[in-house]
Amino acid sequence: MSQVFSIRKFTLFFALYVLASLAVYLIASNTIAAWIIYLFILVPFYIVCILYLIALSLNNRQRMLRYRRLPLYLSIIFQSLMILTSPASCYGFKQGQACYSFMQTHLDGNTTQHWSIVENMFPVTSFLYIISVVVFLKMIHIENK
Repeated sequence: MSQVFSIRKFTLFFALYVLASLAVYLIASNTIAAWIIYLFILVPFYIVCILYLIALSLNNRQRMLRYRRLPLYLSIIFQSLMILTSPASCYGFKQGQACYSFMQTHLDGNTTQHWSIVENMFPVTSFLYIISVVVFLKMIHIENK
């Protein structure tokens, strides 16, 4: 378990984490394919998470919270995998060609061949990341001061 936090402080840290994450996502994969996922799936998800934490803080004004570290670490791992597998170079994307992943464009100097497994993992890692954040937020333990 973590140290004790006030719910408002935790909500503020989570909101800052959301802003930093979105900045990293949008910088790391500056493509239409990734931005569709980020803007139409991840941003509304983050808004719901922040609203959940705000409601939690309004319902438990004088209480503190603790969180489990394993779900936090899993979220960080899935977020890293999501960034690594995100589409980063999409030449011909609108014509139906696959996008090169962030990992492929930065590790391999020759991007002539597609790494199909890595390129197809982006939706999977995005889904696993969202699930891990939900599990992390649901496992928050609220206690009295």
